Amino acid sequence: MPHRGEILIKTTITTLTMAPSLDQYVETDHLVEDAKTRCSVSAREPGGGGINVARNLHSLGETVLAIFPGGGGNGEAIERMLREESVPCRRIAIDQSTHQNLALTETASGRMFHLVFTGAALSEAQWRACQGAVLQACDSRGYLVLSGSLAPGVPDDFYGRLASEARQKGTRVVLDAAGPSLEPALASGVYLAKINPEELAQLGYTGDWQAESQLAFMEERVRAGAAQLLVVTRGDKGALMVTASGARLQASPPKVKVVNHLGAGDSFVSLMIHHLANGSSEAQALAYGVAAAAAAISSPGNRVPGRETVEALFAGVKVERTNLRH
Repeated sequence: MPHRGEILIKTTITTLTMAPSLDQYVETDHLVEDAKTRCSVSAREPGGGGINVARNLHSLGETVLAIFPGGGGNGEAIERMLREESVPCRRIAIDQSTHQNLALTETASGRMFHLVFTGAALSEAQWRACQGAVLQACDSRGYLVLSGSLAPGVPDDFYGRLASEARQKGTRVVLDAAGPSLEPALASGVYLAKINPEELAQLGYTGDWQAESQLAFMEERVRAGAAQLLVVTRGDKGALMVTASGARLQASPPKVKVVNHLGAGDSFVSLMIHHLANGSSEAQALAYGVAAAAAAISSPGNRVPGRETVEALFAGVKVERTNLRH
């Protein structure tokens, strides 16, 4: 924290969402097979990993810039919604229309169905424009969040190349990605990477899924330079983290009633970045990430709820620490 009289330079957090979406939330009493299911729209929100993170961080008072490719009426709507929330953004215009995702809740049963569609394809000129916009925004004091899937037409090593270039400028890169883009990005080395057990297996893990076995594998990846902070989220079991500074951490969440799973991972990343950027310890930042995810799944929508909710759940997060093996 700054000393009295010290000038605090605000950290700029840039987020990139290569496959943004316009998220529509709808409700129906019962899903009906082979007949019309009458629905009502409860909300429409801009979506996509980086956009969700930017909205969360903006609400926490951080200086953010959300960069995303967007086309057609949906792309324009996402930009308009962000500006209405006063979230700084830059839309890279594309030819194809940005897709729309659907979150359908059957109120009689409480079941939610999240229908996700393939993102709009990008030309080389368009994805290079996104790359240029990001590198122009990055600086030595800031963070870059690479979050979500790559759009069709974008090369698998796009995040990896971008992470390398951003690191050369002194930017701390945060990765939350899956699929073919994950391994190249980790090969370039990032500051923080958040993955799930499925993605851990994608990286070659074949252990017994006990925490100790996962932590040992994560330690190998950290030592190889994949990330300074490597996190594996485990749903209702919380999260594991291995750090380059020499610790293994296991965070267990408080019990909550699950309302939906939308935005949990993005809320996790948002609170971790917020607390790391403001001087919290790695363990405390992890605990806040777990609390934020718990808050998100126990609330409607795709954003992290208010500070009071997160703080209340943070008090119930348990963090255990063990030293790295030599």
